Amino acid sequence: MSSNRNQLMKELQAVGASNAEIEDLLPIVSKLGQLSHGRTTATVEHASPSYWPRVFRPAAFTLLGLGLGVFLIVISQAALPTSMLYPAQKLSDSLAVRVDPQYRAIVMMKRAQQVNQLVAGHASSAQVIATLNDYTSEASVYRSSPHADYAAFEFCETNLRQAASAASPTVRKAIFASLQSLDTT
Repeated sequence: MSSNRNQLMKELQAVGASNAEIEDLLPIVSKLGQLSHGRTTATVEHASPSYWPRVFRPAAFTLLGLGLGVFLIVISQAALPTSMLYPAQKLSDSLAVRVDPQYRAIVMMKRAQQVNQLVAGHASSAQVIATLNDYTSEASVYRSSPHADYAAFEFCETNLRQAASAASPTVRKAIFASLQSLDTT
């Protein structure tokens, strides 16, 4: 017991306790060692207060991460190609198409609308043409699908023709080339 007492004194001195404090703390600290012998960590109702945070912290961070991910996907759906959220939109759209190939029609219509919005917002020709290329590739794949919907192509053609009417000559030419390549005119 004396060696245990000496060890406790050394530890208390190491953390900065004065001699008077050590004398007051020794009886308390020595009893703490006795308390831990009768407890098992498997008994949940006797677990220390720090047990629950250790258990739930990883779960809370996982749920928080999933929640933020879903929030990011939801708000990215309204993003234009000029937004920093556009890559998240494209990624979520491609994943949705893998899950449900018929979702490609929605993606195709969204890209046609984005071309129109970019032209109306006076975006750069390069940005408009890049989005038009995204539309064209989606439309090409969708056209060959067995469930291709004529109404979806009509919607896209209307948006693209509206964009062409306000676009620069370079963009107008690219829009008409896209429409012609898909034979929707």
